[in-house]
Amino acid sequence: MTIKQILFLSFFSILSLSCKNNQSGHHHSNEKMIYVSSDEGEKWNLLGVKITSKILSSQSNGTYSVIITETPPEGGPPLHVHSNEDELFYVLKGKYTFTCGEKKMKAKQGDFIRLPRGIPHRFVNTDTITGITMNTITPGGFEKFFSEMAEASKNGRPSKSVINTIANKYGVKFVKK
Repeated sequence: MTIKQILFLSFFSILSLSCKNNQSGHHHSNEKMIYVSSDEGEKWNLLGVKITSKILSSQSNGTYSVIITETPPEGGPPLHVHSNEDELFYVLKGKYTFTCGEKKMKAKQGDFIRLPRGIPHRFVNTDTITGITMNTITPGGFEKFFSEMAEASKNGRPSKSVINTIANKYGVKFVKK
């Protein structure tokens, strides 16, 4: 299966979730199909990790956000905990090691990983090439964290104080190993 086919199937699945009836059997008045071309989306650079938004929380009634993450070899965030969001990763390219609590998992193209809120986790691109994942974050809104961190990082690595202030605002705590 090609990356293009995988993306199509993944977005089709997400779109069908967004078109699903709510519990009362009625559609939300602002539900609509969402199309985002391959070159569209807000773009953020977090110290070498390139993130492109595909669906913002404002487009999903706050239910979820979808991003594409391009992570360089050996790149990835430090061990951290989300108090508000679950993260879903679909590996489009490359090889990764995901840590969630005490478990470590290796993942490659086509693999899917769920990292639940409240459990320390991280991922590292263990390949020699830039890895690409499609991430669904639920509930939505965490894309604002990426936007603020990218702004704080545009002139180089921000201080730990700035990083922690932004992280705390979005319910993220960094965990010492």
